Amino acid sequence: MAAARRRPSYLSPFALMRRNGLYKGLIGGDRRWLVVGGTLWGLRALRKALGKSEEIVAVEKMQPGQWMSLRTISPAEQKAERVSAKQAQKSAELARKRPRKKRTVSSS
Repeated sequence: MAAARRRPSYLSPFALMRRNGLYKGLIGGDRRWLVVGGTLWGLRALRKALGKSEEIVAVEKMQPGQWMSLRTISPAEQKAERVSAKQAQKSAELARKRPRKKRTVSSS
């Protein structure tokens, strides 16, 4: 189940200015509204293009009495986890490729 997205309010000042920029500026020919609308639409497009992307890790139904813990992983911790995972994978591959020596039991 995905989290519901919050829809922007159509009465917010930025939405009204973007709309006026489109109608009064682009369609109506008012140069000032064209600049305002172009700036706001451009900033909105830039924010969407460079914004954070959400990552859904798990979706589970909670029962009464259960609890959860949420934490943010810093980029340094993420990098350290990736490096350690790669090292573990390489050592596992080397262990599979390395021929085992036969042990001989010597009787004395």
